[in-house]
Amino acid sequence: MISKIKATVGPEQGDVERVCQCGRETSTNFLFCRFCGRDLREKSLCRTLSLCSEYTFGRLSHGHRKGQAPGEVGLTEHHLTTISMEHADRVAVRWFTGTQEAANGADWEWWFYAGDIGFGMRVQAKREEWDGTYKLRYRPNKGRLQSDLLIEDAVASGCFPAYVFYNRRSWQSDLLPGVLEGCGHGPVGERQFGCTIASALVVQRTLLLSRASTRYVKNRSLPWHRLLCDESESDSLRAEAPYRRVRDLHRAAVKELQAALNEEDGLLTVRRDVPERPARPKASGRVQPTETAHVRGMEWDAVDQELGSVGAAGDLPRDLRRWPLYQRMQEIAEHPPSELPSRVRGMLLGDDAIAPDERAAGAVLVNLAEGD
Repeated sequence: MISKIKATVGPEQGDVERVCQCGRETSTNFLFCRFCGRDLREKSLCRTLSLCSEYTFGRLSHGHRKGQAPGEVGLTEHHLTTISMEHADRVAVRWFTGTQEAANGADWEWWFYAGDIGFGMRVQAKREEWDGTYKLRYRPNKGRLQSDLLIEDAVASGCFPAYVFYNRRSWQSDLLPGVLEGCGHGPVGERQFGCTIASALVVQRTLLLSRASTRYVKNRSLPWHRLLCDESESDSLRAEAPYRRVRDLHRAAVKELQAALNEEDGLLTVRRDVPERPARPKASGRVQPTETAHVRGMEWDAVDQELGSVGAAGDLPRDLRRWPLYQRMQEIAEHPPSELPSRVRGMLLGDDAIAPDERAAGAVLVNLAEGD
C-alpha cells in the first residue's frame, strides 16, 4: 500500500491526513502526493484485476481493428507483471523452468492462501477472436483437446480447472446476476468483462455439441475481479470467500455437464482415471519432463482409441460419479480450503519452483491474509 491514514489534530478537530512513502503528510482529498507525485489511492487486488480487465478490453478492441491483436501469452504476461508490481507485498509469481509448452500458452496455477490454508486453480487463457468466438477445440501438437488436458492436469495437482477469457465485447449475463454490481474498489463498467473466468467443465460441456456455443461459455463466466471482492470485510481477508465463488462456478458446471451427458450423444474424451505425472527435478533444480513428445503422442492415441472403441460399444459410463477423475474433482470441490501442498509451501519460502507436469508454465501465489 502506498500510503496510510492517521488521525491528526488540524485546524478542525478530527481532520484525517495520510502519510506518503516520502514521509510528507497529505490531505484526504488529494489523489497524488504533491511532493513526490505518488498515487495515494489505496490499492486492492480487486481493483487491480478490474483495471487489467479494462486494459484487455481496450487493447484487444484496438488490436483487432488494426490487425495486430495481442495473443494470450502477451496479455497474461502483462497482467502478471502488473499484479506482482502493484502488490509485491502479497503476490508472488514463480516461473517454472524446463516446461516444454511455456511459449505456447501453457497452463498456469493460481494459489490463494491465508497462512498455511488455501486452494488452487489450474488456468488456461483464451483470447476472443475477431468474430467473437474462442478457439476452444485447440489441440496442442495436434494431439488431444487442450480442455481435456487442462482438466486432467488440474485434478492431478489438486486444483480446480478453469479458463480465463480475454474479451473485446461486453455482454449482460442473465445466468449470473450481480456480476456488474458495484463494489468499494472501483466504478462499475462493462469493460470489466475484459477478463472473465469460468470452470473448464463449461468448455467441456460446450464441446459436446457439434457446434461450440460461445454464448453458453460467456453466460457462465464471471469477471475475474469478482473472485476477490466481497461485501463482508472479514471474509474478504481470508481464503473462504474466493473459494466459495470458484466452488460454486464448478458445481454448477458439473450439474450442467451431467445433464448434457444424459441428453446429448456426445462423448467425453477426457481420461477416466486421474493421471499421475509428478515432475522430477534435476540436480540443478530444473524440471525434467516426465514424458517425451513421442511417448505423449502414443498416450493420446491410446486414450482416443480406447474411448472410441468403448463408446462405440455403448459401455462408457455416462454417470460422472463412476469416473475416478470426476470423483476426485468432486472431492476437491467439497472440501474447504486446506493445508497447502508441500511444493506450494516451498515456493512461498523461495525454493525452486517445481512444475507439477510439463504443461505448467508458472504459478501465481496470492496472500489473502493481508488487508484488502
